Amino acid sequence: MTTGTGRASGKLILVGEHAVVHGEPALAFAVDRGTTVHLASVDGPTTVDLPSVDPRLQAAVEHVVGPTGWRVSLSSDLPVGRGMGSSASLAVALVRAHDDATGAHTDAYARALEVERLFHGTPSGVDVAVAVAGGVLRFQRTDPPTRQSLPAPSWQAVVLDSGSAGDTGALVAAVGARRPGIDPQLRRIGELVEAAQQALDDPQALGPLLDENQALLEAIGVSTPRLEALVGLARRHGALGAKLSGAGGGGVVLALVDDPAPLLAAAASEGVDAWVVRPAPGAPA
Repeated sequence: MTTGTGRASGKLILVGEHAVVHGEPALAFAVDRGTTVHLASVDGPTTVDLPSVDPRLQAAVEHVVGPTGWRVSLSSDLPVGRGMGSSASLAVALVRAHDDATGAHTDAYARALEVERLFHGTPSGVDVAVAVAGGVLRFQRTDPPTRQSLPAPSWQAVVLDSGSAGDTGALVAAVGARRPGIDPQLRRIGELVEAAQQALDDPQALGPLLDENQALLEAIGVSTPRLEALVGLARRHGALGAKLSGAGGGGVVLALVDDPAPLLAAAASEGVDAWVVRPAPGAPA
């Protein structure tokens, strides 16, 4: 029997979602949650060891490993549909597992981006780039994409889960349909990325940039009342800045904090799932 294993991290976008789809830069970082894929060779069709398999998942698996010859086992501690790069993490882990099983050395970014398109239509590529590289990344959708690894800062953040998933493909399409009317907001998000990169090691300066990014995401129509309530909760309990992270429409809020304890306690009292994250070191997951 031939076997292979691959793992990749999830991610959070610090500044720049949606604008990054339209050529502006974004800053994102890997988190200590992710996806692991195990492959084992079999005779017969490729199967996924889950009670039920979404057709898009089956298509993603077969795109990487083929329609026959493999049993695929998946494990992940990433919340699905929350803007934390669960599909990109899966795609990169699949590619790494197949390379491990076959002894190949393929372009993980290019192959995983093909899989990501099966899930989301026209993704920017930032989720895949972070899943491949780990660490903290500046990403810009140029041709070819520009990827710059940055030193991991020492600050910490709290993630607050809205409890609902957003549809990334639909949200990206909706933002695209609102152009060029929202282009000034998208350009301003790109400017915030430049400022955030300069302030990456200064959480007091970085926090207000997250707040402005949130206001712009509200203006382009991807936030929700639930996300805005969580942003408000974070700001009332010590956040230096807070914003949705990901496509919006659901998902999570990222709150930059000096001390996570007050916000974690407040979230628990309101039944909100919350946890601490720190930017990962700049090494692959």
